[in-house]
Amino acid sequence: MSELYKAMKRIEDYQSTKPLYKQIAEIKGIASTARYGYDIQPKLTIPKSIAEMIDKEIMADAVTKFAMFHEGFERFWLSYELQMYCAKKKDYALVSAYLAGKALGVDLVKVVEG
Repeated sequence: MSELYKAMKRIEDYQSTKPLYKQIAEIKGIASTARYGYDIQPKLTIPKSIAEMIDKEIMADAVTKFAMFHEGFERFWLSYELQMYCAKKKDYALVSAYLAGKALGVDLVKVVEG
């Protein structure tokens, strides 16, 4: 085989294969058009009462709110209810992801009734 034929064959093989993110999305059944062709819908949820509590307690823009939440949690100046909710590492990470998503303008964590 000539080098040209080999190169053309490699290009055809490359073009015929789907990118990995599309293959994964098809396997998981995620099909919507967004950035990169597929959008991964948020699977994480946070209670609406906690989201409202955060928004009520920390009055700032989204980026500052993210930083203030972490500082407030470490210095214990958040409300008792919010401190108790965030006492578990999982819930603390959920609130962090919720605030990070708001700061980035992306829906990482879905707010649900509760």
